[in-house]
Amino acid sequence: MIDNGRQFIDKELAKFYIGLGIKPITSSVEHPQTDGQAKAANKVILVELRKWLDNAKGRWPEELVEVLWAYMCTPQSATNESPFSLVYGTNAMIPVEIGEPFLRQELYDPVQNHQNMSTHLDLLSELREKAQIHNLAAKQRAARKYNTNLCPRSFTKGDLVWRMASSARKKDGKFCANWDGPYRIREDAGGGAYKLEQLSSEEIPNTWNVSHLKFYFS
Repeated sequence: MIDNGRQFIDKELAKFYIGLGIKPITSSVEHPQTDGQAKAANKVILVELRKWLDNAKGRWPEELVEVLWAYMCTPQSATNESPFSLVYGTNAMIPVEIGEPFLRQELYDPVQNHQNMSTHLDLLSELREKAQIHNLAAKQRAARKYNTNLCPRSFTKGDLVWRMASSARKKDGKFCANWDGPYRIREDAGGGAYKLEQLSSEEIPNTWNVSHLKFYFS
């Protein structure tokens, strides 16, 4: 799952996906929660990469595998389970447990382990349902907290708006303005998504969520 950033929907990147047999799934702009979830996961990975790389930013491809492994084996607060356990029904044995005398390693029995794996796989659907309940509860808590301070906002056709400038469109890095425009609302696509156009009436591709727009005149 990836968000709708320009860097992820580029035509050359799409060819790269096809060459590797990857089927990318982009989040829907009409369901911004999935877009936020993809960005939140990417943010966690980026934070951990920065800790590993320090000033050697060019080494991120070599360190990415270890960071992803750590992410997959760490229980998530939303589900109380690690992504690895939700796939295989059991926790992974981390590399340090192989080189050092741990109880889990000393008591390892291939026959018993095979039987345990069968049991874990049988209970996997129950584990996933439990994780889903935890996830829904976490979303409801977050929604209640967010909605307490939420001010409903909507636009109509013809309104002039600013558009949030993503990092992919910033030419001057962090010193670039956070908003660009003005643009005109061309169409209300529903679900909090809008189509924009230049002041010259030239249509802008893709749709934009209400959270990425603000009134040009306030």
